[in-house]
Amino acid sequence: MTDTVQSYIFHAANARGVTVTLHDELQKALQNQALPIAVKRLAADMAAAALLMAASANTDRTQNGSLRFQIAGDGPVKLAVAEVRGDLDFRVTVRLAEGVSDVAENATFKELVNAHGHGRCGVIIESGDTERSQYTGVVPLESDTVAQALEDFFTRSEQIETRVILAADDTSAGGILLQRMPSGGGELPENYDENAWAHIVLFANTVKSEELLTLSSEEIDRRLFWEENPEVITRPQPHFVCTCSRERVEAMIRSMGEEEALSIVKEQGGIDVRCDFCGTAQHFDEIDVKALFETPAVTSDEAPTVH
Repeated sequence: MTDTVQSYIFHAANARGVTVTLHDELQKALQNQALPIAVKRLAADMAAAALLMAASANTDRTQNGSLRFQIAGDGPVKLAVAEVRGDLDFRVTVRLAEGVSDVAENATFKELVNAHGHGRCGVIIESGDTERSQYTGVVPLESDTVAQALEDFFTRSEQIETRVILAADDTSAGGILLQRMPSGGGELPENYDENAWAHIVLFANTVKSEELLTLSSEEIDRRLFWEENPEVITRPQPHFVCTCSRERVEAMIRSMGEEEALSIVKEQGGIDVRCDFCGTAQHFDEIDVKALFETPAVTSDEAPTVH
């Protein structure tokens, strides 16, 4: 099935919206991660939510940089991260707490990430310019779903009225994001209708989970909003793309220092690194490590985890 994203503007409501559906590309993103069913659903929700935000932002900062949506949990899930770069290239991963190997299939969002009330939800937007400017917003988790957590984030951090609807299983995900746009200097569209926002939210609330998981973005939007005649904005098809590389692993090993890196090789027989996002595994033996410290370093902004 096709993975799709469609954005639109409701001029009369002074609002914008995005619809996303994920199928094949989501399965590619999760195929090398051995996650319990409930955790896979969480990852699917996270991926859809991050794509909704990135497509809604529609700025050079997200097109040339990255948008990262993450939840730090205090339950079976320690960290859930979904990242979108460029033309809606995305990746997602979930890291379980130490010692957790199995999770109940019907575990709720709260049970997964906010069991003790200390979970956090954050959004990080990093530009692609040379100054590497960054926006970070973090709010406490007080919600029962990923969709509610995202709504709370925009209300608390951005003061933007937002409606988010998500649906996910272990193979597919879909979602809708609607936002009222701020009126610059108090100016509103000539055809502004103060009741239009309530209407589009009402229509969006009628969408069924089955529709979000089986239809394309275009079909969903046509069913929900045809009476509102929104301006449609073409979006690229989302793709799973991982940005890990051997060069970044080499930079991480260099950051240890030669003595420490060789001590790991001596103790473990080599340095083995596996990407949390795509599952790519890389091995460095003693010869590889020594060669790293004999060649010029390559800078990197991403240090992977050593396993």
